[in-house]
Amino acid sequence: MGKPKSHLVLALSQLGFGEAILGMRLADDLRKAGDSVFFLAHESNKLLFSGTPHLTFGTHVSQLLPWYISSCVADIQASSIILSDYHTTTYFFMQFGLAPETLAALGLPIFGIDTWDSSRPGDIDVFVNSIQPIHRWSIGVNSVCPAPFLGPDATTTVYGSVPDKVLLSERERKRLRGTLGIGENTKVVLFCSAEWQHAHYESDAANRLAVSLPRLMADYLSRIGEEVHLVHVGPRSFDLGNTMTGRYHWIPPLAPEHFDNIVASADLLFSANISATTIAKAMAYEVPTLVLHNSISAGSREEAESALACPPSPQLQRWLEESTPLFPFLLWPLGYRRFVAPLLQNNPYMNGVEFLELLDEQRIEAALRSLLFDRVARQEQARRQGSYLAKVKSLPTGAQAIRTRIDS
Repeated sequence: MGKPKSHLVLALSQLGFGEAILGMRLADDLRKAGDSVFFLAHESNKLLFSGTPHLTFGTHVSQLLPWYISSCVADIQASSIILSDYHTTTYFFMQFGLAPETLAALGLPIFGIDTWDSSRPGDIDVFVNSIQPIHRWSIGVNSVCPAPFLGPDATTTVYGSVPDKVLLSERERKRLRGTLGIGENTKVVLFCSAEWQHAHYESDAANRLAVSLPRLMADYLSRIGEEVHLVHVGPRSFDLGNTMTGRYHWIPPLAPEHFDNIVASADLLFSANISATTIAKAMAYEVPTLVLHNSISAGSREEAESALACPPSPQLQRWLEESTPLFPFLLWPLGYRRFVAPLLQNNPYMNGVEFLELLDEQRIEAALRSLLFDRVARQEQARRQGSYLAKVKSLPTGAQAIRTRIDS
């Protein structure tokens, strides 16, 4: 594939851990191919880059980003610029009034890790009735689309992006649980959140859902038994004391190697974001995964109840009273349902997760019990995860996707 090359990766999102992780996986691929990689990242992500060549910048100097980029390009003699990821990078440039032409002027091929396959038509549905356009630059960005999340059979340029499996000894697993005060016979359910899921939005409905959804998930877990604990990794804790007294454990964001061990030690990953990068980790580590979504649009508790197949429990009734109006979502609490749903159709990614409606409490309880306590059910999901990951691993690597285009 030609002589070694040097790549500059831009990870610009504030606390955009998922986007940065995709960039780091691609960087690992490139290094295995003999290339060197340097990151220019927002300082809020610096925890992720310990031991990785990088430079960070603060929001207060965002206007100077073109200078930072050109300096890095010169210092490392870059062969390409990689956006991690394409969508959030375009938003960052727009937010700070930066011109993408400053990148084009550097005369290097530009690659965008394109999580959502931005070449397809459509806009992004956000919250209740808000629509945001997909920002597509006209400067000639080469899209490279990672699987997971995109299907390995997609028609766009898709490359395999599977994390390496962590081998965690039983001794280390017990030690990790011990640091949290969790007994070895306890079932650990992992939930992860990012800063954007705690943010204050202009939409009251989004703010209400951001606060209330963790309470509903905790309520579902509390019904399964006292031996089930919830471990939450995220920038802020949730107010779950009344629901899971002594069984809710909050951990601030961790360096990658420590976070990987937490994922590998969990008995179940519980999520409300179908595209979360942690899901791919869970698949690689054979950790069962349950993802919740919502397809109901309801202005009141009564309207939501009328859409349910079974009468809600008193707990769910109280939650609906506090949480409506509800809007459909695949990415809590943003929405994105209409935008993302087409990517899920005929996507074998969905075979590796249990995917249930947020308000289908009977099926959620059954799935939690099954995936936590039924060895056969756990093994079956692990089998499906492995089958999907085998398809992804048969794809070109990220390094092949990048270097083939540079050399052509």
